[in-house]
Amino acid sequence: MLDATEHIAMYTAFSELLPLLAAGTTPLLKVKQICQAINTSSLTIENSTTLSGPFGSFSFSASAAFEVRTPTRIQVEFKEGTLQPPEIKSSIDLPENVDIFGLKISLSPMQQFLNPLQEAVASLARAISGQPPIKLPIPGGRTKSWLLITYLDKDFRISRGDGGLFVLAKEGSPLLDM
Repeated sequence: MLDATEHIAMYTAFSELLPLLAAGTTPLLKVKQICQAINTSSLTIENSTTLSGPFGSFSFSASAAFEVRTPTRIQVEFKEGTLQPPEIKSSIDLPENVDIFGLKISLSPMQQFLNPLQEAVASLARAISGQPPIKLPIPGGRTKSWLLITYLDKDFRISRGDGGLFVLAKEGSPLLDM
């Protein structure tokens, strides 16, 4: 999207993302990035999420069209979801230790059991490489929403929607380095 402004989520109180954020606190699955790209030329929005784990990462997104209602409010209608083919790592990437309920557990012994899977993982990566994304319609009554921009500057955006509060920083902003 050439005219899109991409923002990275720094905080959200959107209830539908809370299970995803909770899963990202597990030792082996992390939320790598949650983004929102707004394209003012085509009047479209793309919300995307990338998760990563020891075997690879996968991304999914939802695209929407929007209509400007006031200078600070837009009406949004979600059109479809997209599941990107997973990016399989050429080797299994386990951390040395994981912290579970305050107890540090070494994963080094598991590495020797996973070593035989290395070739299978590499073979899977070759098979999946280049596959097209899967497009899915957005079901039910959750296709329409609204977004109210309550603060906007060159690096920072705070928005409220019918699903919650969103605090985002523009990609490349020094705010993301904090």
